[in-house]
Amino acid sequence: MISQRTRYSLAQFLAQQDVSVSITLLAKYNVQHLSLSYANLQMSLNNTIRDQSDRTLLLVLQEIVATTGNLRKNISPKLIFDERLHDLTQCLLLDGYIVQDKRLLQADPSIADAAPMEDDLVTALRQSAPPQHEAIINKINDSAEAFRSSPPDYNAALTNARVALETLAVDVAADVARQHPGNGTYEPTSWGSVIAFLSKSGEITIEEEKGLAGVFRFLSPGAHRPIGIPQEQMARLGRSFALNMCWFLLQNRLSQREN
Repeated sequence: MISQRTRYSLAQFLAQQDVSVSITLLAKYNVQHLSLSYANLQMSLNNTIRDQSDRTLLLVLQEIVATTGNLRKNISPKLIFDERLHDLTQCLLLDGYIVQDKRLLQADPSIADAAPMEDDLVTALRQSAPPQHEAIINKINDSAEAFRSSPPDYNAALTNARVALETLAVDVAADVARQHPGNGTYEPTSWGSVIAFLSKSGEITIEEEKGLAGVFRFLSPGAHRPIGIPQEQMARLGRSFALNMCWFLLQNRLSQREN
């Protein structure tokens, strides 16, 4: 699935092209009723791309990846094109798509029918509004920004994802303690203490506690040592683990609160 971040990055990439190029490229894949103009090009592209299906956008993206040389030749300075292409490529990688040999490939076949986890997580955080939800969302965004930076800072991407997970776990533990004041205490600055408290309180199982502990270790500096796997893919994997665990903690707490 194509995230909102990638959709806006694609709009930014196309905005540097001549209007006729964008109109032709989008119309080629049945994007109808285009009314792009120089006066409001960026906003028009934002609105048009935002509403397209994933299948349509993947076709557009596949052509872009296959024809970057042709698209680059009319852009001056070339650095502008290269910067926007880098951002688009990194956004796609966050979604699980790899640009390789002028082809757009899935890093994981399972992502084809999966909803964009980050978009759904941020929406759920805003709707449920745990005490530190804005700080958590900021760390998720900081993680993505570090991943997309030039050059990418994959350690910072993982560190920010880990902090987001840790902060949400602290909020969940505080909510459990309020709902069940007799469940004991924990040290909010200690990851081990927080997840042990969640386990002892019945919020999560022992196996879920082990899973959270494993993901946290994976995200810690120096813990992941890729062998034969590119660093960017290891960083994407770790970040995906963190976001999925955030989603689990949040949805599990909401469910437990209702029971």
